[in-house]
Amino acid sequence: MREGDVTDAPIRNIEAHLRAAVESAPSGLLMTDAEGRIVLVNREIERMFGYAREELLGQPVERLVPARSQGAHPSYRAGFRNDPRVRAMGAGRDLFGLRKDGSEVPVEIGLTPVATEEGIFVLGAVVDISARKRLEEEQRALSERLRQSQKMEAIGTLAGGIAHDFNNLLGAIIGYTELIAGQVESNAGLTRDVGEVMAAALRGRQLVERILTFSRRQEQTLTSIDLRDLVTEIQPLLRATLPAGVALELNTADQVPHVMADTTSVHQVLMNLASNGSQAMPRGGILTFEVEPIYVHDSIARANPGLREGHYVAMSVRDSGEGMDADTRARAFEPFFTTKGPGSGTGLGLAMVHGIMQDHRGAVLLESELGVGTRVRCLFPSVEDETAVAPKSALHPALRGNGECILYVDDEPALVEAGRRRLETLGYSVVPAKDAMTALELLRAAPRRFDLVITDLSMPEMSGLDLAEAIQTVRSDLPVVLLSGYVRDANDPALRDVGITMVLQKPALKEELARACREALTQRSRSP
Repeated sequence: MREGDVTDAPIRNIEAHLRAAVESAPSGLLMTDAEGRIVLVNREIERMFGYAREELLGQPVERLVPARSQGAHPSYRAGFRNDPRVRAMGAGRDLFGLRKDGSEVPVEIGLTPVATEEGIFVLGAVVDISARKRLEEEQRALSERLRQSQKMEAIGTLAGGIAHDFNNLLGAIIGYTELIAGQVESNAGLTRDVGEVMAAALRGRQLVERILTFSRRQEQTLTSIDLRDLVTEIQPLLRATLPAGVALELNTADQVPHVMADTTSVHQVLMNLASNGSQAMPRGGILTFEVEPIYVHDSIARANPGLREGHYVAMSVRDSGEGMDADTRARAFEPFFTTKGPGSGTGLGLAMVHGIMQDHRGAVLLESELGVGTRVRCLFPSVEDETAVAPKSALHPALRGNGECILYVDDEPALVEAGRRRLETLGYSVVPAKDAMTALELLRAAPRRFDLVITDLSMPEMSGLDLAEAIQTVRSDLPVVLLSGYVRDANDPALRDVGITMVLQKPALKEELARACREALTQRSRSP
């Protein structure tokens, strides 16, 4: 064996190991000479950029640089050659590579100068960060949705508080207006004026109901329904209210599971979305309604707070209008935000839809691009039990009282006075109480004096629910009607357990009050 064979063997082994290491490296490795020509690539570079190495060797490195950066890239190379220092991964600007198919890939590049007898070479370590970018984008979207959800919750709480106070004002206005109306029936002029006051008060009540719905304080009656039926039923109504230039299309899947939903709320969602869609098409267009089952995967659920992986039904409204830019999309669900001119919109439409869908344990997704149009998708959790719940029976006709004694409780003096006088005109004997503690003292002093208790829900120190629970310890057969700024189902076990017989929404009209009293008293008389 010759001496040269012994000394060359370890060197050849080292070279083989180095080549194997370069080929199997998880990062792309690429080396260029002083003129920027590619002299070495590994397998990961081939995979990342879609070239065979024969297509790259000897080619200028600018072949892998997007067109917008190719002109400036030689000067970057020259600057590095004049000051050849190691540049770590992630340093500098966001970088992109150009694939063979013309697409771009986000990359991080680390540069290392390599001094040889032939001059300075540059070894570039290239990492494809597409997966990281996607994850960062998902996290940004999740954070933005969480921030939006928190903001909506805070504004909803504020709106609910304002609506509660406004309800009390409306209650006094409606109550005294009804009292005046009964005294001026012979005066046509005054009757007309009082009617205008009442009409304005009722419009105010409707506005409060909308605000309460948005603030998610409005309780809803959920039943098992087929969304296809609701979307089909509302088409004639929409046709009569939308501009003639807006065409309606309906696309529904053949098999769609039922969802637990409040029919009135779903109608409100459809009306709002249809109104928004038609306004986005001032020159006419197509408004498409779709109902289809979908499966929400974990990746979608994580990006949308309130959703869980599972089966849903998507109810969508899509327009062929102008679409939204990114800034408008970001603010679309903010209450009172509108792109319409003064007096042309309240900005509550999509905000209310958002609140309603939260009440239904679902979500609303917005898809829109400028020049393409907008699609709003409402996702309802599907249910396995598709048996519709029978509607509750209607209240008995309103009847006058027969001298029954009612304990009327409210912490607002004006509401107490208006309630007392209206009930007295209906034939009842009324004992007013300014708060729950006073009411409880009156009841304990004479438990059999009263036939019915009507109490407000929200009162300081002791709420209407607490009062009802305390009444049970004094006289368990005494019916209680709860006056609330937001509707609750009287069949709720939590209400039945404390003796609540009926729930009446504030502000209540005289007729509604009369019906509630008669129904509560009738139920008591039927009790064993």
